Amino acid sequence: MSITGILPPLLFCLLFAIPTWWLWRIGRRPWAFVPGAIGLLLVFFTLTVFFQDRLRVQQDRAIVQLLEELNREDLFELNDLAEVEDRLFLASSASQALYRARTQLPERAPAIDSTLGVLASWVADRDNLRQWGRGVNRDREVFFLAHAGITLGHYQLATGNDSYGESFRLVGEHIGKRLQRGRYKHLGSRAGEDFFRPADNAAATYALRLYDQYAGTDYSRATLADWTSYIRDELHYQESRLPCAAFSSTNRCRLEPTATATGLYICYRAAAIPEETQTDIPWQEWKHYFKQGSGSPFSVGVRPNMRDGETARFCDLGAMPLACNQYENEIGLWAAAEYGGWYTYFRMFSVRVLQDWFGREADLGTLRPVRRIPYLTELSLSALGMGHP
Repeated sequence: MSITGILPPLLFCLLFAIPTWWLWRIGRRPWAFVPGAIGLLLVFFTLTVFFQDRLRVQQDRAIVQLLEELNREDLFELNDLAEVEDRLFLASSASQALYRARTQLPERAPAIDSTLGVLASWVADRDNLRQWGRGVNRDREVFFLAHAGITLGHYQLATGNDSYGESFRLVGEHIGKRLQRGRYKHLGSRAGEDFFRPADNAAATYALRLYDQYAGTDYSRATLADWTSYIRDELHYQESRLPCAAFSSTNRCRLEPTATATGLYICYRAAAIPEETQTDIPWQEWKHYFKQGSGSPFSVGVRPNMRDGETARFCDLGAMPLACNQYENEIGLWAAAEYGGWYTYFRMFSVRVLQDWFGREADLGTLRPVRRIPYLTELSLSALGMGHP
């Protein structure tokens, strides 16, 4: 977190000096200690939150919990009721959080490498994901391509072990060549539906960036530039400069933007093209439409829909497999870190610190895997924000 993130709350704390001085001057000295103590307490809290982030206290706790929970043997076991896509997204987001933490928490590197191997092994297993099979039209499977590629790419780049190189090359070559052949337009998210989701395609561009680092190819440079121009010029939703949560094959808006779907789009876009984050529009637009107003400099929230009191139709479909009204604050923390919105980051991060101090930690060992996955997904998305350089 940059020091600029705590300047507004520190200035707010200084306001308590005014009633303190005034009460002292008029002779109400015992009363003067009340606003003075409140101001000092808030200064202490502000600095504590700042150093918790700088010293990576919260990140380390999140990573330790992820390392423990992701290695439970039952978490990725599949049965007739298993949500495979939930597990794939968890593997992807957790691998990204662990990959970032690897250099920032070097003492955890061996355990991180081992866990990245567990995630990559599950993703590369042909029995777990039908999209590895023959006869699958992967042009309609960009959700799978993106998150399988992200998981495999993080393992390959972190460890240098080529155990899953064949699977990663299959994904990377398909994304790179298909986006060029399609003139950088969107790929379908899933077979059997007519939804082209910017969030899934942005994740695919991030996977392509990882593949270029791994294979020494140059797919991403031209592809990313043309793909973002396509988004910017053709796919805005009404008066905003944000894309819809999903489009049809003819570029008609099918699902309006939501905080989760559009937040994932801007986060993966920033991860894929970090050099553009200081000049890019989407973060400010996302914040304008989804950030809930708060008079406190120590907290802020994110609402799931663009307009207060109006619920987006089919909200959950925009960010499948994630559900609306569950992950918005974690995605907001990640987005603020990616785009350098440090005051917003401070306000969201301070809420997490308070929850850690006064909340009750979930006993995940007592929960079935299907109940653990949403909690671990939230934790992974939070760790992505906390792990930003």
